[in-house]
Amino acid sequence: MELMTNKYELIFDNSEDTALVRITEGKFANFVYQYQEVGVNDEEDDGSLPVKFSYALKEAPESYSYEDEETEKKEFETIIGDILYDIVVNSNKVKETSGNNDTK
Repeated sequence: MELMTNKYELIFDNSEDTALVRITEGKFANFVYQYQEVGVNDEEDDGSLPVKFSYALKEAPESYSYEDEETEKKEFETIIGDILYDIVVNSNKVKETSGNNDTK
């Protein structure tokens, strides 16, 4: 798997069931989306387990314009697939903060 070239941040909002994701660099910087359903398809002949997911786009910069909507949608979905992989692999490093600084 290629290393992810786009950076992202997770946004924890108590009014949402799952975290929002903001892409912070690259072509899709400042796009905010949320994963809805995540699952695994049947095992491929090569032994890999393809991941399937759905998402909801929450925000996109007003200044963004596309030249080829279908191509750019595929590119966006590849990037957010890479981000999902990164989140799963590094999930033990993600910490949600509650805002409570009580050290007792």
